Amino acid sequence: MSVEQLGDGVYTASDRDHRSMFVLGDDGAVVLGGLGGVEQPPQVAAVIATIDHLDHSGAVAELADGAELVAHELCSRVMERRGARGQRPADRLIRGEGEELTLAGVRLRLLYPGPTQGTGNLAVHLPDHRVLFLVGPRADARYGLLPDFHLRHVTRCWRELAALDVDVVVPGRGALMDREQLIRAADYIDALKRAAQEAFAEGVPIWVIQAMEPFVADRLRDRFGDLEGFDRHVGIGAIRVVHHYLMGGWGMEDTAQPEALFDVSH
Repeated sequence: MSVEQLGDGVYTASDRDHRSMFVLGDDGAVVLGGLGGVEQPPQVAAVIATIDHLDHSGAVAELADGAELVAHELCSRVMERRGARGQRPADRLIRGEGEELTLAGVRLRLLYPGPTQGTGNLAVHLPDHRVLFLVGPRADARYGLLPDFHLRHVTRCWRELAALDVDVVVPGRGALMDREQLIRAADYIDALKRAAQEAFAEGVPIWVIQAMEPFVADRLRDRFGDLEGFDRHVGIGAIRVVHHYLMGGWGMEDTAQPEALFDVSH
């Protein structure tokens, strides 16, 4: 693990690809995600499980031992019903589109503009530090199969978050980003979706990756070919988009009114 300071009391910890954050507060640290193998983790006052994925929040129960665990109600519900070791229901539930709160003296805006990746994936805005933490977007093109991405809403949500007054975007995976790179990440996903539809319209056998990969790569290379991992991942990403359009999506991503998802009483 490597630790990098982003501002006064604000740090990001990463292990090659996965990335988390912690902010030093009055009586301990507020942790976003999990700190993995940090040799000397700070005293923890609160942990925010920003996403239900086990590779990001699989050890939050141990990390939040004696501390407050915070999550969106949709994420907390998954953690509770999954019953995995290292997870438990949240102590504080964030509902609807989010809320602003102060933990250990740290002012935070926990935002849920809609389904992006995973379940109840919160964006965490630190307005006093001009930093945004969000699992999902990348500064490169290494998305692979875009697992658990809600393609109907994700780029809309990223663009809304990019309108925040921030200098640094800390993704859950990959290199640090700025607002312009977050917008470009949305542009890439939208262009991938368009290219896959154009392939269908032009009679390309869209279920055959050997045909789809060169087609979409040719359409996108001028704008996005400089992104690391473009050639290796653009084809499988296009097949994922094909699955989305032909098979009707993977659940929440095709919900026209994502606010309906906030009702978890059922």
